[in-house]
Amino acid sequence: MKNLPDPHKGPGSCWVDDVDGINAMVTEQPLLEMRSVEKQFNRNPVLKKAHFSLAKGEIHALMGGNGAGKSTLMKILTGVYSADAGEILIEGQRVNIDSPNAAQDLGVAMIFQEFSLVPTLTVAQNIFLNREPRRAGGLLIDDNELLRRARAILAELGEDIDPTVPVSRLSVGMCQIVEIAKALSKRARILIMDEPTSSISEAEVERLFKFVRRLKEGGISIIYISHRMSEIFSLCDRVTIMRDGESVCTDTCANLTMESLIDAMLGSSAGASMHWQQRSHTLGATPALELHGVSRQHHFADVTLQVYPGEIVGLAGLMGSGRTEIMETIFGLYPPTQGEVRVHGKPVRDLSEAIAAGVALVPENRRTQGLVLSHSVLDNFVLPNLSRFQRAGLVHVLSAIKSVKDFVQSLSIKTDHPRKTAGLLSGGNQQKVVLAKWLARKPRVLLLDEPTIGVDIGAKSDIVKLVRQLASQGTAILVVSSEFEELLAMSDRLVVLRDGRVTQALDRKEIVSEDMLHQAVQV
Repeated sequence: MKNLPDPHKGPGSCWVDDVDGINAMVTEQPLLEMRSVEKQFNRNPVLKKAHFSLAKGEIHALMGGNGAGKSTLMKILTGVYSADAGEILIEGQRVNIDSPNAAQDLGVAMIFQEFSLVPTLTVAQNIFLNREPRRAGGLLIDDNELLRRARAILAELGEDIDPTVPVSRLSVGMCQIVEIAKALSKRARILIMDEPTSSISEAEVERLFKFVRRLKEGGISIIYISHRMSEIFSLCDRVTIMRDGESVCTDTCANLTMESLIDAMLGSSAGASMHWQQRSHTLGATPALELHGVSRQHHFADVTLQVYPGEIVGLAGLMGSGRTEIMETIFGLYPPTQGEVRVHGKPVRDLSEAIAAGVALVPENRRTQGLVLSHSVLDNFVLPNLSRFQRAGLVHVLSAIKSVKDFVQSLSIKTDHPRKTAGLLSGGNQQKVVLAKWLARKPRVLLLDEPTIGVDIGAKSDIVKLVRQLASQGTAILVVSSEFEELLAMSDRLVVLRDGRVTQALDRKEIVSEDMLHQAVQV
């Protein structure tokens, strides 16, 4: 994000966690303490004497790789799971959180990535859903009182949101604020925010940060979970890092650097793999992908670009600039209203032609567009590759399992078995499954829409390396990312979009800083 403090400043130490040490960093009694928390699933330890503390009016980041134990620790705090050992104290008193209702009664609330709002209901109805004020002896909802209470809490939060508007008409950023208002209407004093900026624009991120800082000033304590390093240094007071089910580091943000965070999360440095390295590569003689004056009504207009075999081209632009819509049109999901898409010289007009031409799309939302979460890793892998594994109309399961295992090994996918349900994998491993199922088709043109969204630094590193490797093997790659650091780390060339139009094309060597790219997409 633009205009953030330099996260590389600071002494770079990381203080090793223990209960007394955590308490010593908080000048007064912590609002929340989680001490020596343990949890096992099927005799596999997931949490090993994990510690966490939170002061009143503090924004405390909880970080770690996928599978580090963050979600399990928070599910114990919110009453979804029960701890096998350890204790939880609120204001110094030991508490028993054995259900979500018990957590709510203690003032603990979690704002998930997937909102719990009902789109067809109004803002006010969502805030007080199942807790509506009643009249006529409790038979009817008192709509006037409902609106009065909703306006009061929104005004207290400093937000000018019309409580009569259906949630379906709000932006994602505004929906987050409604979720927070809903939690605070239940007297929440500890808010857990899980990847709150993963689907919102830069302007909405800034607005959300201002809102969160106001909550802090009002004495609300916030546990902030994010894989975006720059946000941690901009917003948070302290950081606790988990690795392999243990709390390995707690320190103030002022005492940490980007490198020390990465080292603590991974147990080794992976920072170098996230920096741009000029590749020695040979481009094909003719473009693999061409767009000639392509437009899609209300989304983008007159887009012309080329991607050559062995080249990585980044689409840079703010949310709403037309990035995703261009990817969808190339893949044939939506036909252009004018212009032509060509793959290796042949027109592509629909989805079947795109797939037949060797185009693959890793979509922005892996959970709703990239995977069938209730199905196994194996099923998800086979779906776009049925013709490869079919024999006389039947799927040759053993052949499919062998292929899945090969990709599990080559992409370092953490799964117990190919038949494991895809929805049970971590975000980074889900993303690798989406990549694997399309890589099995050996695509000639690979479209990557937000390939590193919501995954930890280790998985991001793996994906950046994989993208570079595929390009070196001759694949033409077009990539979209809201995280300019990763876009710059991957791309050989960048095409800048603004309001659905290409404004300039830049060779990566011409971009001397991330700030320069920020300026390019905004001017």
